[in-house]
Amino acid sequence: MPSAGSTQKRKQFFSFNKYIWNALDWLYPPSCCSCGRSGVIFCEECQSSIMKIKGNLCISCGIHLRKKQTKCVDCLENPPIFREMRSWAVYEGSIREAIHSLKYKQNIALGHILAKQLINVINQSNWKVDLIIPIPLSDSHYKQRGYNQSALISRFISKSINIHHSNDAVVRVRDTKTQISLDIKERFTNLDGAFWGNPAKLNTRSVLIIDDVITTGATMQSCAKEVIDAGAKQVYCLSVARAVLRTSKQK
Repeated sequence: MPSAGSTQKRKQFFSFNKYIWNALDWLYPPSCCSCGRSGVIFCEECQSSIMKIKGNLCISCGIHLRKKQTKCVDCLENPPIFREMRSWAVYEGSIREAIHSLKYKQNIALGHILAKQLINVINQSNWKVDLIIPIPLSDSHYKQRGYNQSALISRFISKSINIHHSNDAVVRVRDTKTQISLDIKERFTNLDGAFWGNPAKLNTRSVLIIDDVITTGATMQSCAKEVIDAGAKQVYCLSVARAVLRTSKQK
């Protein structure tokens, strides 16, 4: 348990940093990551234009269903290893710009803004979670970027809702090639053996995995499998955005 002195020093450190950031904002005013409007990092108008994912969704993977079903055909035929997977918004327009700015332009303050939206999703769910983890980055991407954008989001969520957080409960044990040009089958093959879950941190836990974007779901599925293999009781998956590639097959 930290001493009173160390706690006070930590508070002073964060207070000092706050003054530094305020001074930098005054000297170099921020601009909206989407439209460029001066004075804010993500303006209200751009945030209001975000298309939220809602409606009739598969209760397992969260994709939109055209008919009045509860599960998509894919999840009925091949039940996923996770309990539920959800995303807050469609990966297009201003949310795409925000995530790109967070990942590639060191606009890390966006992590808090996006995390607040995921907290709303969590509060509206019936999930019973006792551990939050981010999708881990490869060593090469971490060294290049200097941070894991998903960890920025997951850590803020953890502190806000008072649920334990771990950066290393799951680690990426090998680098994988970029998923952008790969089809669904190739994405799963590319991720085979890429993650390792630590049983000492995952055994019997109810785990929430956080990522910035879900495309095909291959990364979440692969990570969730390692979490379950390490002894976790159940897994939920949540991302800021989701690329809309398909809707459920219809019978």
